[in-house]
Order: sequence, then structure tokens, then C-alpha cells
Amino acid sequence: RGGDTWARVEERAGQDSPAMASVVPTGGGKPKVIYAYQDYVKMGEGVSRNFGFTKHVAICATIGIGAGLVYKTWHWNEKRYVAQYYADLAKKESRQEAERQTIIKAKFAQLEQELLA
Repeated sequence: RGGDTWARVEERAGQDSPAMASVVPTGGGKPKVIYAYQDYVKMGEGVSRNFGFTKHVAICATIGIGAGLVYKTWHWNEKRYVAQYYADLAKKESRQEAERQTIIKAKFAQLEQELLA
């Protein structure tokens, strides 16, 4: 294949061909043109053929918004769990304080009865 490739490159050297060309300056005189055979450098193949900037921006924006919503939802849930924990803790402490107050009132009532009796 190597000989065939160079033969095709030489054929295209004088033509306006789809092959890629690069001008390389030589030591003196006329610059040399180097042609790259199109089998090795094809424009529009694979990813670059179907590349659409707006499509990629839309995809990235959708992924970003989706990830952001998941992140915010997780944080909202964590905030709700923490708030619920502290609300339950406050209720528990208020119940315990009410129990202590009833015990203290009962003891004071008992002491008062003993002193008055």
C-alpha cells in the first residue's frame, strides 16, 4: 500500500485536491509543498462530522441542570432531616422539663403538708 499511496500523492501534487497541503520553507529558493494523503487526514470523519455546538451546549446544560437539581434536592432533604431532629430534641427536652416540674411541685406539696401537719 505504501507505493500506491505515494503514487496517488504525486498525482495530486499539481491538482486542487482534497488532500491536506502544508508549505515548508527550504534552505534556499522555492518552498517545498508537502501533501498529506487524505486517507490519513480526513476532515469531517467520526466525531467532527456530526459536531454541533448548540447540540453540545444543550446537552451540557441539561446535564448540569439535572445534576444541580439532584444536588439541591439532597441538600433540602438533609436540611429537613436536621430541622426535624432538633424539633424532636426540643420536644423531648420540654417533656422532660415538664416531668421535672411536676416532680418538684409534688415534693413541695408533700413538704408543705408535712410542715402544716
